[in-house]
Amino acid sequence: MEQILITTDFSENAAAAIRFGLQLATQGGFKLVFMHVTEILKPVKWTEEFFRDFEQKELAGLEQQLKAQVMEVSAGTGSTVIDPKYVVHNSSSVSVNVVHYAEKHNIKYICMARKGGGHSMRLFGSVASNLIEKSSVPFIAVPENYQVSNIDTVCYASDLANLNDELKEVLEFSNAVKASVELLHFSSPVDEISGMQDLAELQENLAGQQVVAHIEALDFEKPLAERLGEAVERFHPSILVMFTRQNRSFFERLFLSSVSAEFAAASAIPLLVYRKKI
Repeated sequence: MEQILITTDFSENAAAAIRFGLQLATQGGFKLVFMHVTEILKPVKWTEEFFRDFEQKELAGLEQQLKAQVMEVSAGTGSTVIDPKYVVHNSSSVSVNVVHYAEKHNIKYICMARKGGGHSMRLFGSVASNLIEKSSVPFIAVPENYQVSNIDTVCYASDLANLNDELKEVLEFSNAVKASVELLHFSSPVDEISGMQDLAELQENLAGQQVVAHIEALDFEKPLAERLGEAVERFHPSILVMFTRQNRSFFERLFLSSVSAEFAAASAIPLLVYRKKI
């Protein structure tokens, strides 16, 4: 059974990721792993043995708090959590710890609310952005105001590069939750599609795979994240899928924003981000 890792800082905002994870489990039969990462510092005067005992007690208490939040959110949605796993770690880096755990335990998707709560709100937002930019495991950023609803339509925003390989991953997700797929591409006059005569042929080929393609003219006066937001308002998908290039140069990271991270920061729907293969 495929596993989804859901992280939380116990805030009301973070509960959105739990709600979305419960919906994924209901539709796709995923096993849910709930995770909380904290940082417990060792006072200089404490012995290692005393600190380890203190740490274990703190982590055990946090695990009970984690279980309580999951049960509370589950009861509020009317969902039943079947055989969940609870993980609490002590680490100075949330994103590094989450990715390490996900890679080690063959997690299929990491799910996190795009914002935490209270003093951690800015930190949690930066963690989500960091995971979008660096995670080798597909990452789902969930809006903090997400309420449970059926996942009916997956919108795949594509630049048409590596289309076949990327579409396989999108269809794997959509098939798991039994949702339809629509592809969105912004076309420029210089578009070149390898192995296809024109965009009409592309749409016909995708239709054969039960994928509806929306080809729209690229507006150079509007940021791409804004165009994506407008498309989401028109098509009303349940989730948006994007592939992001993570090995950008220092210059690109400094001067060119990540469309995935930018969209995730303002999106009204969950965003599933895969690492783009070059």
